[in-house]
Amino acid sequence: MKNIYLCVASVFIASCTAQHSHVTAHQLDRSNSLTKPVQITGKVDQELKSGILGRSVTSTVYIYFDNVLHVQGKLDRYGFGELPGISYQDKRVSSSCNSRPTGLETAELSCEVFINSERATTLVMQTRKNRKY
Repeated sequence: MKNIYLCVASVFIASCTAQHSHVTAHQLDRSNSLTKPVQITGKVDQELKSGILGRSVTSTVYIYFDNVLHVQGKLDRYGFGELPGISYQDKRVSSSCNSRPTGLETAELSCEVFINSERATTLVMQTRKNRKY
């Protein structure tokens, strides 16, 4: 009987946390600060948690330049964040992300990517809302 309780508890815990990834299409850099075009892609991992006070979503954004990770960071509970990155060809890299609702539980995450303070591209991903509901 004890094994049945443990099995049911572990299934319940596993169902409370789920991981989702959303990937954008490849974008080419639009800035004038680079000598060659760079392929910029993005991905957001969302961890859904259910607890006593309801459900919550934690989002982590990853932005790649030519398939190499240059920007990584967590968004706040509303889907916003200023994310610093590592340099690309000795130029400073950063991203500014914001989220806007598109449905009852969905949102559109838009991340502007900057190279040397010049906007290179905007990545758009469909996600779950990043707030408790």
